[in-house]
Amino acid sequence: MAFSPGGGQRDLWGQVAFYSSLGFIIPGAVVGGYFLGWLLDEYLHTTPILGIIGGLAGAVAGIAEILQILTRAEKSADRDNSSSDSGKR
Repeated sequence: MAFSPGGGQRDLWGQVAFYSSLGFIIPGAVVGGYFLGWLLDEYLHTTPILGIIGGLAGAVAGIAEILQILTRAEKSADRDNSSSDSGKR
């Protein structure tokens, strides 16, 4: 998803939306992990340790997901750049 000067406004706003959505992945994963840990704490009648562990696991999962998304985007941009470079020769 690289910026192309001839791509126009539509491509630029698509990129803005894509990269803005990345900011919601980690907080969503932390909240989801904490909620699941809290549910387990309630079921098992334990201290909130599982909620904390779930939140930390969610943070790790969120970071891993962002790295995976950015790696795919970079590979896609490299593919697009190499195909556009070969067409110019």
